[in-house]
Order: sequence, then structure tokens, then C-alpha cells
Amino acid sequence: MTVLYDCHLHSDFSGDCDTPAELMAEKAVSLGMKGICFTEHLDLDAPVIDGTDFSLDTGKYIQRMEALKAKYRSRLDIRIGVELGMQSHVLSQITGFAAAWPFDFIIASQHYINGGDPYYPSYFKDREERDCYEEFFKIQLSNLKNFSSYDTLGHMDYIVRYGPAKNTNYSFSSYADKIDPILHHLIENGKCLEVNTGGYKHSLGSPNPDTTVLRRYRELGGELITIGSDAHKPIHLAYEFEKASALLTDLGFRYYTIYRGRKPEMMPL
Repeated sequence: MTVLYDCHLHSDFSGDCDTPAELMAEKAVSLGMKGICFTEHLDLDAPVIDGTDFSLDTGKYIQRMEALKAKYRSRLDIRIGVELGMQSHVLSQITGFAAAWPFDFIIASQHYINGGDPYYPSYFKDREERDCYEEFFKIQLSNLKNFSSYDTLGHMDYIVRYGPAKNTNYSFSSYADKIDPILHHLIENGKCLEVNTGGYKHSLGSPNPDTTVLRRYRELGGELITIGSDAHKPIHLAYEFEKASALLTDLGFRYYTIYRGRKPEMMPL
């Protein structure tokens, strides 16, 4: 394995995960990984559906992770991050939150669109898939323009995982006018684009974002990427990292980025 850090994973501090963090750490050790970064969910003002609450007990989380770091210090480099959900009306709040806590790494993610989550089939009911996708990218760009307290944009085309036809009708060229401005914004502001291998788990045949999007990002001069599995269970930690590494190398990427104290470190692919 050439990618030795997984920089997007969850534990039972996230509302949609019940895996103890120590099990994730043990799995990483067994895989021979050098390090992992936990990135628990915080989606302020997200609806609680089926008991899933995306709030975060941040003080307890950091305290527990510091103890885990100390326990595994000689075997695994554990870093502490967070995945912040963007909604236009909470951007000032999550900006303050990001400044208030000593995170190593912050992912900005678009999950909710006008209060709805594409994870649920009801989001697409009686709507055209294309309209949903275009709305997602439009709102994501607007939020990025008004929020800068992050290091990488997580699973940029998250919505494609759950669309009625997933990525059958989706590629960069089919949504170029919506995707190009996002890629330009990241490049111009020195932000990373996450390569999220959860796309393979969701049977897309590529990471999120799609291979065609990653190709376009590189064509535009984009070089800064982070790599994460989005694992909620140990079995998915470092999921298809070898496949992703080969893809990225073929596309012309040579390095991926990890963070400590919000400072980037470049790692060879």
C-alpha cells in the first residue's frame, strides 16, 4: 500500500456510526498504516431522522482522542479532525467552531440541501435527477464562497452516490458549467479536493469525485488532494486505496496531503 494515511473516518462520536474509535485504530495497525485522522460529523441544525443526531460532543471527543493518541503513540499516528456540514445559515457558527478547537484537519462537506439530505430516496421523489444534481453543485459553490475555515472539500459529488441512476448519466462534461467553478475556487484559494474512496463502496466504479472530475481538476492545475475512505466500519478503512493510488498516478498526481495542526504535509503516492 502506498497511501499510508486515511484522512476521513468516523467512530461512535458520529451520529451515523457505532464503531468504537479503538477498533478503527486496531484495524489501521493491522493494515500496516502509518496514520489515521478521525473526522467526526458536525452538521449544525440538521434534522434528526430515525434518531440520527449529527451534533458533536467536541470536548469529550478531543479528550478521548488525546487518550487514544497516547495509547497508540508508538504504533500509529492518530490525528484529530472534524467533518463540518455546510448550510448557508450556519456558516458563521461553524467558522467560530473551527477557530475554537485544536483540530489537525477540517473537511467541509455538503450534505443538506434546503434541509433535505440526498441520502434518503424521498429527496428525489417527483424531481428530475439532473435538477437535483445541479442544485447541489450550485449551493455547494455558494457555501464555499462564504466559508473558508476548512482544508479539503469532502466527497464533492456526494449526491451522485444516492441519485436514482447514480452516475449512469453523470460525468464532468455533463455538468461542466456547475463543476468547473468549484474546481477553480479550490485551486485559487489553495484548498484541497478530497478523493473519497467511498465511491467504490457505493458501486460507482470510481471515487468521489468521479474520475472525469479528477482529470479536469488536474488539467486546471489542481495538485492538492487528500485521501479518505469515509469508513464507518473497520472493514472499510483504507478501502480500495491501492486502486485509488493507481488512478491518481495515471491522472498525473504525485502527492497527497495530510494535516497536523491545520498545516499541510505532502506525502508521495
